[in-house]
Amino acid sequence: MHREENLYNAFFKAQDRFIQHHQTPGFEPEIIQEYIQSGLLLASFYRPETHDENTLLYELFLRQVFFHLLDAIQDPIYSRIFRRICLDSIHIPLLTLKRYYRQLNDGDVKLMALQQQLSSIQTILD
Repeated sequence: MHREENLYNAFFKAQDRFIQHHQTPGFEPEIIQEYIQSGLLLASFYRPETHDENTLLYELFLRQVFFHLLDAIQDPIYSRIFRRICLDSIHIPLLTLKRYYRQLNDGDVKLMALQQQLSSIQTILD
């Protein structure tokens, strides 16, 4: 249980740093990567075919990271640099979700919906 507590603690601390609108300039890459990595680590604790398998929690944490990045890309309160790094990094949780959705019957539909949401907002920073 101690490992699980550490994962949750790291994730929520990183998430708190990520969702703050007033970021210290120069630390954007660190904040974003820390959030993504802590989300992936927490999700992997619950990934299929592990001791603590819980597919709902696995998908939940991956989607939460994906949608926080998506929201940040669209939010003009964040700096342009922060938003650009989020856009450049969103493929990480998306690819992990893609691997997971390949195993599901309706996974291609779920993946297509995520990709459509991403492509509809990608032009904001381009």
